[in-house]
Amino acid sequence: MKAHPLSTLALLFMLLGCGAEPPTALDAVIVDPSGGEAPADGVTARWTRVRYNATGSVTLAIRNGVATLRFSPDFTVDQTPGPFVYLNTTNNANTGRALRVGALRARRGEQVYTFQVPAGVQYTHVLIWCDPFNVPMVEAVIPPTGTP
Repeated sequence: MKAHPLSTLALLFMLLGCGAEPPTALDAVIVDPSGGEAPADGVTARWTRVRYNATGSVTLAIRNGVATLRFSPDFTVDQTPGPFVYLNTTNNANTGRALRVGALRARRGEQVYTFQVPAGVQYTHVLIWCDPFNVPMVEAVIPPTGTP
């Protein structure tokens, strides 16, 4: 029997999937930022490595039930399949009050997400999560935003 390099086996595992289910989070309702005034200010935090490397920061602003996540121009994150953006009250998309914002639009550069948030939730984490394998990639711990 011929031995296969570990990288070949890892790629095969990724292509076949591991049977993991993505987090059962609520899906955010996307808002057209041109349809109203999106929040301009907010709280900013640096991305930190959980399992993957990342650079840059993210700013969360919430006003009147509408949130804006703004990734900095120097944002980068390593490659992985199926990255999704979440807001949560914990650092785990499977616990807390997770809100699935949507698929990550780009692995580098500035990007903006505008969406509705549930009333009364105090978010403390922005997560980028690998949904196909249900594992964390990177997180940003955000300071309290005051009244949601």
